[in-house]
Amino acid sequence: MILGTAESYSYSYPAKKQSILHVVSGDSVNSIFSRFSLNITEKTLLKIFLLKNKVNLIQAGHYDISSMPWREILIDLHKGNIQQFQFQIKEGANFFDLKNQIIASNLSMDCPEFDCLDNQFGFFEGTLMPDTYFYNYQSSASAILVKSQNLLIQYAENLWANKLSLNPLKSIEDALILASIVEKEAGNDEEKIVIAGVFLHRLNLKMRLQADPTIIYGLLPDFNGNITKKNLKDSSNPYNTYQIKGLPPTPISIISKSSLEAVILGEPNEYLFFVAKGDGTHYFSSEYSEHLKAVNKYQLNK
Repeated sequence: MILGTAESYSYSYPAKKQSILHVVSGDSVNSIFSRFSLNITEKTLLKIFLLKNKVNLIQAGHYDISSMPWREILIDLHKGNIQQFQFQIKEGANFFDLKNQIIASNLSMDCPEFDCLDNQFGFFEGTLMPDTYFYNYQSSASAILVKSQNLLIQYAENLWANKLSLNPLKSIEDALILASIVEKEAGNDEEKIVIAGVFLHRLNLKMRLQADPTIIYGLLPDFNGNITKKNLKDSSNPYNTYQIKGLPPTPISIISKSSLEAVILGEPNEYLFFVAKGDGTHYFSSEYSEHLKAVNKYQLNK
C-alpha cells in the first residue's frame, strides 16, 4: 500500500517557508529534512525515495528550493546543483559604492579595506576590471577582486605598449587616473576619445584640468549633490582640479576599457574646453570666449 503510493506520489511541494537551503559539509539527508515540518506520509515516502534512488551523498552549498518538489530538491542536493550568484563591478562606480555592494551581496567580506589587492600603483581605486562575476554563496570577495584587478592591469599594460609618442602621460598610474576622469565626464563612448584629447592637451600646456567629478570624489562619502563656490576654491581638497595642477592623487572611479583606450591610445586635440549640452553629449571649443557662449547657451539658459 505504501510502496504503491510512493510509485504514484507526485512529490508535491514541501511544506516549507524558506526558499533557500544552505547545506554545510557533514550535513546528512536526515539532518537537512529535519528542518522542515513533514507529516508521517511525507517522511515515509521520502525514505522510500532515498533507498530506491540511493541518494546518500549530499554536496555542500547554497540551493534555491523555491517552488521545487521533493524529488528535484533531492536530485539537486545529490548532484550539487548549487545556486550561483552574480556580482557586477560597474564602470563609473567607486570603492565607496563597491564596499556597500559587497556588504549587500552573498559574498564573504574578507577584504574590507581592499588590502587584498596589489598596491603597485599606490592606490586601489580604478584598478578593477568592470564585468559580471559569478560566485557561490559566501565565496570570498577577495577572489573576485583580485581576479578583476589582474585583468585590468594586464589590459592596461598591453595598451601601454602601444601608447603614441605625442601622448604626454608618463606612466600607467597616470593613465588610470585620467581614464577615471574621462569615465565620469563622458556621456557616451563616442566622445571619450575627444574628452581624453582635451585633457591631454591641457596636461601638455600645464593647464589645470578643472573637472567637477574630481571635486565630488574628494568630498565623498559626504557629498550632498551640489558643488559650491567654496568647494571650487577649497585648496585643501587634493582632488580639486580647479586648484591643484596636473592629475589628482588617485583615480576617482572604476574604469571601462573604452576610457582606458581613449587616454592611452589617444593624443592631444585642438580643444581646451567642453560643456554638457544636456542630451548626453558635449560642445567642444578651443577658445575661452566660445566656451563662455556655450556655457550660456547650454547651462545658464536651461
